[in-house]
Formats: sequence, C-alpha cells, structure tokens
Amino acid sequence: MRDRLIPLFLAISFLFIGCASGISDRSTAVKRAIETNEYDVNVKTLMTASVGAFQDLGYTIDVLNGDYGLITASKTLGTQTTEVNNSTLLDDVVAGLFGFESRSDDIVITPLKLSATITVKEISSDPLISSLRVNFESGGKRYSDLFFRSFFAALDQSLFLDTATEE
Repeated sequence: MRDRLIPLFLAISFLFIGCASGISDRSTAVKRAIETNEYDVNVKTLMTASVGAFQDLGYTIDVLNGDYGLITASKTLGTQTTEVNNSTLLDDVVAGLFGFESRSDDIVITPLKLSATITVKEISSDPLISSLRVNFESGGKRYSDLFFRSFFAALDQSLFLDTATEE
C-alpha cells in the first residue's frame, strides 16, 4: 500500500509545481511598455482615431468621455465552451494514473466577450505629445499581444488617414 502512495504523492506534487510555473514571465514594466504609446497629436485627434481603430476592428463603443479621455469598447465573439467538472483534483490525478477517463458533468456554452478601455492624456504641450494606454480583457485571459499589435496598427493607420485628409 505504501509503495502506491509515494508515486501518487509525487504525481500530485509535480502537478501543483507545474501549475504554479504557468504564471506569465513578463514584468509589469514590459507589459506597460506594450500597452502604452505616445503620439505627437492632441488628445481630441487621438481619441477620434482610437474610436476609428476600434470600429475597424469590429468593436462597439460603450463609453466615450472626452473630458476624462476615456473610451471603453467591447466585442462579442462566437462562443466559448466551458466544462464544469464536479470531480476533485485528486480524482483527476488518480484517474490519470490508472488510465481512467475523468468525466465532466455539465458543459456551459457562453459568448466570449472582449473588452478594452483606453485612457488618453496630454503629456506635453511644447512639443505636443499625448499618451494612450490600453487595458484589454478577454474572457479571463487578461493579456493578448495580438490585440495590442492589431489595435496599434489600426490606430496608426487611422491617425495617418486623419492627418493626410487635413493637409
């Protein structure tokens, strides 16, 4: 009996250690650098371009407050499937060790909601520099490099088109 408990204990220990190592290895400073950009335009132009970038990416504007430089937008994608399993972690480990298949009791299908909030503020008036910071959330996953690349590319294009039409 004791010979079987030691491998079980080791398997559970490795499982907990493996779950703990899945934490993001990026520092807060690196994340802030990805989330924030500075532009040499005024706040109004940057907010207008941000609304255009959101709309180009298929987002709906939920909140737009020019006085505080705040924009919140959201987008609903298809569905995400979540399995609700009433078994315990120990049940799953034991089932995995002995080749049993764990069973989920319920499957919940919900729409995946993506949301982003932008804060825009003027950093300097001479020379004119405005800063834009984006907070992104997607169904429990708070970080998405793809979103930031897509958003800032759409914003750069929107700013280019805005400044090209003004000249």
